[in-house]
Amino acid sequence: MATPALAVAHSGAKDGSKAATRTPAKTAAQPAAKSASKTVVYDGYEFQAPAGWPVYRLDQHPRTCVRYDVNAVYLGTPGANMGCPAGLVGRAQTVSFIPGRGSAAGTGAGSVIQPSGPGAEVQPLSAVGSAVTDNTEQRQLRVALGSGGAGGTVTGTYGSDPAAVRKVLATLRKAPSGSKDSAQSAPAGQPAGSSAASRAALSAPRTATAPAAAAPAPSATYTSWKGVPKHWPIEIIAPKPTPKPAAKPVGGFDSCTAPSLAAMSAYRSHYGAAGIYIGGANTGCGYGNLSKSWIASAAAMGYGMLPTYVGPQAPCWGFKGQLINPASAAAQGTAAGADAVTDAQYFGLPKGAPVYYDMEAYRGSTSCTNAVLAFLGAWDRRVVASGYVTGVYSSQDSGIADMQAAALAKTAGFTPPQAVWIALWDNQATLSDGTLAWPTTARDKQYAGNVNVSIGGYPLNIDKDYVGGPVAR
Repeated sequence: MATPALAVAHSGAKDGSKAATRTPAKTAAQPAAKSASKTVVYDGYEFQAPAGWPVYRLDQHPRTCVRYDVNAVYLGTPGANMGCPAGLVGRAQTVSFIPGRGSAAGTGAGSVIQPSGPGAEVQPLSAVGSAVTDNTEQRQLRVALGSGGAGGTVTGTYGSDPAAVRKVLATLRKAPSGSKDSAQSAPAGQPAGSSAASRAALSAPRTATAPAAAAPAPSATYTSWKGVPKHWPIEIIAPKPTPKPAAKPVGGFDSCTAPSLAAMSAYRSHYGAAGIYIGGANTGCGYGNLSKSWIASAAAMGYGMLPTYVGPQAPCWGFKGQLINPASAAAQGTAAGADAVTDAQYFGLPKGAPVYYDMEAYRGSTSCTNAVLAFLGAWDRRVVASGYVTGVYSSQDSGIADMQAAALAKTAGFTPPQAVWIALWDNQATLSDGTLAWPTTARDKQYAGNVNVSIGGYPLNIDKDYVGGPVAR
């Protein structure tokens, strides 16, 4: 996640929006242009994917990040420590093929785990003796190959429309004998067009250099961000000094995907809390090593967990992914709350543990703000009714400010969360930023983002946190 202090959103037409078209002068019927495709072969199977989607061989390049925010095909079992940018959020169409020997049921490293079930069957695939199932809450399509997925699992993610991925999965079949597995697309590396880069445009101040004592490796320095219109306002909010909180906060970090337990052990010398993504339709990358046993092992090391759910975003968010519908915001919030509880239970988080909602930075009309508040209020009530503690992560200048105003005004339909996780990239590890309705013992702060750190030989890209609020033990 990377929703820092400046909360802004795209305005006007999105990139790639359709321009006005003219009717050709020809009277003869024009044949429809076929979309270019390519054959992808892996582990004895083949399928047709859009020609423009890069192919990544995870078995050959284990540090490759399984990202769901850009179009791509991933082949193989992801590595234990993927090189993922910390702040990926959003969904695009992707396809992942995890071989049976790596993850028979498709719930191993890097996969989209489906704690709420495999979803409803939407498309039979007679060619492979299976079917496509659709989990709409997780925005994931899935095909289990062989008995119980023993032959591998093919998953597809999507934002608002699954049609493109369903079209790819419909072509899945056994490859002809002797077919060679597809090679990695050149150049090797990560997909371009990161949503993290776009979301970094929401950041202020314009430079972010973490304190030297926080980690042995120097942090990244940001001086400009791609795609920021010059007319957007820039607002820098300086924290007001106040007495230290009574409770002793701890340093924490969050990464897009769960690192290996060996990496967690190394990072424990610097951090006492860790953010983990447990679900939601807008999670931006694979789960990595996350599992019930991983959480138990990390907790045994002394970590407090910040379980995070990334569901529908503000109607005025402006990026790819599922958005809140203002007409049904409360209903969507209730559904997302139920799904978050299912995810928490799947990962063994007991009642009384916190679940934080990730509401990325936004700026829009009053109707957009009202939709966010109605959604979060319903989400909060559903999660609390199931016995969990609620928290919301958001920008100091958008979600946090709007919740603060609604809490003070006792806005109808809004129930304040029990804790807040403030995104303000000012490199100040404090919890006294502004006057809030939540005490410092119910606050966490993300004070630096997209920082490159290496401890014990394990390089990660992380967001840095100062944690005084509730954590799962």
